[in-house]
Amino acid sequence: MKLSVIIPTLNNHTLTHTLAALRLQSQPPDEIIVVGRDEIGVTADFPEVRFVDTGEPMCAAAVRNRGMQAASGDVFLFLDSDCRPAADWVETHGRGQTAGHPVIGGGIQIDDPNFWARSDNLAMFHEFALSQPAGSRFLLPTLNLSVRREVWAQVGDMDESFPGAAGEDSDWTIRMRRAGVPLYFDPTAVVRHAPARTQWADVVHHWRKSGHNNIRVRVRYASEYSTPNFAQHPHWLRLLSPLIATQITAKIYAQNKFWPYWQSLPVVWATKLIYCWGAAQGIEDGFAFG
Repeated sequence: MKLSVIIPTLNNHTLTHTLAALRLQSQPPDEIIVVGRDEIGVTADFPEVRFVDTGEPMCAAAVRNRGMQAASGDVFLFLDSDCRPAADWVETHGRGQTAGHPVIGGGIQIDDPNFWARSDNLAMFHEFALSQPAGSRFLLPTLNLSVRREVWAQVGDMDESFPGAAGEDSDWTIRMRRAGVPLYFDPTAVVRHAPARTQWADVVHHWRKSGHNNIRVRVRYASEYSTPNFAQHPHWLRLLSPLIATQITAKIYAQNKFWPYWQSLPVVWATKLIYCWGAAQGIEDGFAFG
């Protein structure tokens, strides 16, 4: 199978490290496509990369859709511009695809020297940490994901009505699963996620946006999420947010594997609180019901 790596970017300096890591792959991809805006000229240093300029900033869904439209591969390997893939990343995804998994989400190394980035990673990607077992999943994130072309043909593009970069990948992969396509998690397809969320203000912005966008996913697939009725009422959601944050944080830390990150516990709790408030805003402005 021909493997196409697709990387969205919006003038990300970290893209340099991502592309450098792709040069070290044990099995090089058949093509690398970077999509978005690169006014800082990172791709100029990587002649093997095909750059698709969107001309203006676009949401993550629109950028990835244009990447798939430009790609010639049988399999799309999605990678974010703040991720550094392990040396066998392409090979591992390719092996899993050959073994019969049409959609594979890889493991995310959540360790980061920066406390805020590390805490944000734990809060967001604990279900996809390297220590988690392989197997089926309810949804998968696109920062480390491989999808066969025929799956895209079956379920269609990502929903471009999601602003920014939050919620669109959950919606897309849930649609795949609902269409009968199994979602498989393989923790051995490793990327190190090093987000630019290195201050508390960055974390707050990220989680407010995540709550605002993802409440649409939870409303859209309410029966599968078992979303309670009160979650569609902003006042109740805000009132109960401390209890919700406590419940989710306790569930995360009930897994002993995450106790080495005990210092992040207050931050993880706060992210869930902020998520609820962002979700309440998404309900009030009507986005949740789009």
